This record gives sequence, structure tokens and C-alpha cells, in this order.
Amino acid sequence: MSKRGGWIWPVISASVPVVGSFAGAQLIAWGIRDTTGIQAWLFVAGGACVVAAVVVTVAAKIVEHRRGTSIDKARRKQLVKLRDEVMPFASTTADMARQPHHIRQAYLKTTAQTAATALRSVVAEHVARPRAVVYLLNADSEPVSMDSIAHSGRGERPRPFVQGTPRGDAALSFIEKKAVGFYPDLQKKRPAGYDGTMSGYNTYISVPVWTESGSYGMVTLDAPKAGSFDDGDVALVELMAEMMSIAFEIGQDDDVGVAE
Repeated sequence: MSKRGGWIWPVISASVPVVGSFAGAQLIAWGIRDTTGIQAWLFVAGGACVVAAVVVTVAAKIVEHRRGTSIDKARRKQLVKLRDEVMPFASTTADMARQPHHIRQAYLKTTAQTAATALRSVVAEHVARPRAVVYLLNADSEPVSMDSIAHSGRGERPRPFVQGTPRGDAALSFIEKKAVGFYPDLQKKRPAGYDGTMSGYNTYISVPVWTESGSYGMVTLDAPKAGSFDDGDVALVELMAEMMSIAFEIGQDDDVGVAE
């Protein structure tokens, strides 16, 4: 059913049972009192109204049940998809934790790539051409920068955020606030320092990665079409950022993270 005609069935399913029942009762009552010879027609018309009310009520229940079933199936499918995509991340992180501390950094990019791929794959079920990126903060570099260590989806590896530039300073300030950034339409509202007009996306979500030990970077999700994401996608990026905080914490060394 088109969006334009989407109001028709709700109106019919709500009004016909009420109007049909009332009209049927009135016609049948009229037929009982009738002395003009049209009693049979009144009974037929009244019965037709009652039947219409019952039919539409039953149909509404069937539609509601099918929609509920479809929603339940979609939710179960999404959960299975999420489980299938997240399990490799969990196993990769577990493998990293079992390694000697001095070589865990070698596993970090693999873990980050697994997370980016999982995020992009789940969102791609309902968003066209999404891109997921995991950034790592290099606190000891000169100048300080935040570089992409994994990305999945369209396009090439995103540019780094470098301290001393409007774009870099805005990104570094953002992760310090430990707040979620969600911009449904960058044509209407964009963050300070944004210069992504040539990056091929018009909406994005960004979530810092941090623990009590410090800030480690961020996870972002973007798409070419404005309005592609909803609150569920925001929650998913938050989940991935939280999961990456575990990997960053396990793999941390003296060059990773900014102490509070």
C-alpha cells in the first residue's frame, strides 16, 4: 500500500465496525416495527450492515496478526543477523586477550575491521550503501591525530583527524565530551568544523570509544542519503563503540589512550 493511500485501511477498519453495527441495529429495529410492507428489505439491509461490521473486524484482526507476525519475524531475523556478525568480533577479541601484552597491538586492526564489517553488514539490511569506520587516537603523535584503522562499506579509507585543523580539533573535542553525535541531515545541521561535502555522505552517527582509562577513538556510521538512520542504528553504533572499548583496553600500551 502506498504512503498516500496508507490512511484508507485504518479509517475503514475503525469506522465500518462501529457504523455497521449501529446501522444494522437500527435497521433491524425499524424492520420489527414496520407496518408498510418493507420489513423483509429492512432485515436484509440490517443483516448486511452487521455482516460488513463483522467481516471488517475479523479482517482487521487478521491484518494486525500478520503484521505482528511479520514484525516479530523481522526482529528475530535482525537478532540472528546481529549474533552472526558479532560472534567473530567476540572470538577475535578473545584471541587478542590470550596473546602476550607486547603483541596485542598487532591484533587490534583485525578486531576493529571485524567490528566495522559487522556494523556495516547489519545496517545494510535497511540502509543503502552505509559505511562504518573505526578510528584510533594517536595521543603521542605530533601533532595528535585520530586515524582510521578499519572501515567497511563504500569508498576509500577516510582521512585522519589532525590536531591544529578545524576538522581535527572538532573531532578531538567531540571524543573528549563522550557524547553521541547524530546528524540525520547534514544539509540542515552539521557539527562545527565539518568539511565533509566531498565525502559522499549526508548523514552520520559518531560515538566515542572510551573507558575509565581514557579515550581511544570513535566509531562512525554514515550513508549518502539523508534520513537513512534511526534510533535503532544509533543504539547499534553505541553497542559497537562499547565493544571496541574492550578491545582497545585489552590492547592498550603506553602510546594508546589519553588518561583522564
